Amino acid sequence: MFQAKKNKSDLSLFLHNQKLLIGFIVMLACLFLEIAFPAQNSAQLITKNVFFLIILPGIYIKIFFEKNISDFGFNLKENKIAMIWGSGLGLLLLATFFMLIRYSGFRAGYGLSTAASSNFWFFLFYEVIIVNFTVFINEVFFRGFLFFLLEKEINYRAIFVQAMVYFLTLLFIGAFSWQTVPFILFAITGGILAYKTKSFLYSYFLHIFVIIILDSYIIYLAR
Repeated sequence: MFQAKKNKSDLSLFLHNQKLLIGFIVMLACLFLEIAFPAQNSAQLITKNVFFLIILPGIYIKIFFEKNISDFGFNLKENKIAMIWGSGLGLLLLATFFMLIRYSGFRAGYGLSTAASSNFWFFLFYEVIIVNFTVFINEVFFRGFLFFLLEKEINYRAIFVQAMVYFLTLLFIGAFSWQTVPFILFAITGGILAYKTKSFLYSYFLHIFVIIILDSYIIYLAR
């Protein structure tokens, strides 16, 4: 009975907290604008991602919540906790990818370009620029602004809400594929790590490390 009342209270808090609700809607609006706004080339794509998923939410948080960005995960405070949880989640991710490679169609569906597979310098460019940027944007928006906006009010449930928003975004743009499987898993592990460390930077470091290992292993298997 106590648990049922507590859950009801949490839901009521979310629905009746206008500041939280408006903030959540603003974050969804930023995400929608990023999807809807056209981009003709890579430079425009990077520009719109930075504007709609970093600058605009950051301005909103600063003005309407009067908080520093450190309150929304831009900090490196919990080093020991990050090492413990980061190591455990990293091993879990690597083990999951190993199982997917061996027992599913992941290896065939998760394709790297021929240039990235055959040229070290292009691979380095691909990982450091393209993959790194994609991971960072996801972490800042979903495990940064969106997660900590929710976490302050609904606690650990923010892990599942921000992950669900990411899943629904992929569904909306028709991007479910083997190529997005790592980022789907990152939405969950990143939420857990952000909750434990109160930072999205640790999940960013973990995920870029894991995906570089994954991509390197995929290339190794192709030879």
